[in-house]
Amino acid sequence: MPLDEKDMLDLLTGRTPFFSLPQPLYNDQALYELDLDLLFGRRWILAGFECQIKEPGQFFVVDIGRNSIIVVRDEAGGVRGFFNTCRHRGSRICDAESGKAKRLVCPYHQWSYKLDGTLAKAPNMHEGFTGEGLDLRPAHVQTIGGTIWLCLAKQPPDFTTHADAVGQFLAPHRLADAKVAYTTKAYVNANWKVVDENSRECYHCPTGHPELLRTFKNDFNRAAPADNPAIAALWRKCEAAGIAAGLVDGKDFRISRIPFAEGIQSTTLEGKPAVARPLADLPFPDIGQLRWHHFPSMFGHVYNDYAMFYRMLPAGQERTLVTATWLVAADAVEGIDYDLRTLTEVWDLTNEQDAVLSERNQRGINTDGYVPGPYNKVQERDVIKFVDWYCETMKDLLTAGIRELA
Repeated sequence: MPLDEKDMLDLLTGRTPFFSLPQPLYNDQALYELDLDLLFGRRWILAGFECQIKEPGQFFVVDIGRNSIIVVRDEAGGVRGFFNTCRHRGSRICDAESGKAKRLVCPYHQWSYKLDGTLAKAPNMHEGFTGEGLDLRPAHVQTIGGTIWLCLAKQPPDFTTHADAVGQFLAPHRLADAKVAYTTKAYVNANWKVVDENSRECYHCPTGHPELLRTFKNDFNRAAPADNPAIAALWRKCEAAGIAAGLVDGKDFRISRIPFAEGIQSTTLEGKPAVARPLADLPFPDIGQLRWHHFPSMFGHVYNDYAMFYRMLPAGQERTLVTATWLVAADAVEGIDYDLRTLTEVWDLTNEQDAVLSERNQRGINTDGYVPGPYNKVQERDVIKFVDWYCETMKDLLTAGIRELA
């Protein structure tokens, strides 16, 4: 018998704290659909970056669960989001992942829409047709420091706490003025929560990510400034220069500025900068590494020379689309200011390794031998935070009886 909302609520309520989730929450189709409806249909999700659509008419398409959204720069310079669905008979409008257009034109019957979503033309319709109320259905859009966020709900949750905190940290890096140097997309054969959990811990890093550990000091994430002079020194230096530092640990996000180990300047195999031109003009280059994650779909690392963002979106019950994007200064020239392999190889290897780990984890979860196991309360504390957030958020929504996709 298929599971339903009550079954999910029972699983969430009866789970053992500090343990991994019951098996159906990782592999049941009906519960996956609830994740799409209640979580991804109502949360703020990282869509992309303002530098992808600098000019009016530039657009890109992002799929969030079963929904496809067009993100476009309108004629007034604003960022808009619309469901990629024609208001005539529902045809998909944009098949291309990105492009530039004066109008958004449905290829089926040539209905066209202005960049603000209003219906511009519905050719050869019957006499008396007005087109009133047939504009593209909008999605909520917010921008933070050059990043673009979408929410598909009729009434989106408050985003102020996250936006205010992150905006201060991102300000000196000027991501809106950057450019995309490289993007990878890969489908990982694992439930989105398996992929997300893997991204929130470095317990596996010593054996799973030897390249990343050349520059990645995981102990910095666990240390308090009072216990780590390097962290305290960087925060004082940044704050004296008017650069946001410190740590903000929100309910569904975490952002902090952490120093590199001595002698390290960037996340590359050699620890040297990958890009000769920095992302922004800063009073000093050793600004450390900005680590940022937001549930349920992303984490990012921003350095003096580049930024790498990792986005996880559900593409099936046991299938997750992982997109990694590298940003560099807009005037940085490949082959002169940076070598693409040097720029991408550490995180590219790390992402490939994580895909293997997540898929192996999912295969084990699917067996009769799986029972929830205990998290490491130190090494996996951010996994615990994510799982607790997921369970409490879903319990609240299920208890309130919210099921419709707004």
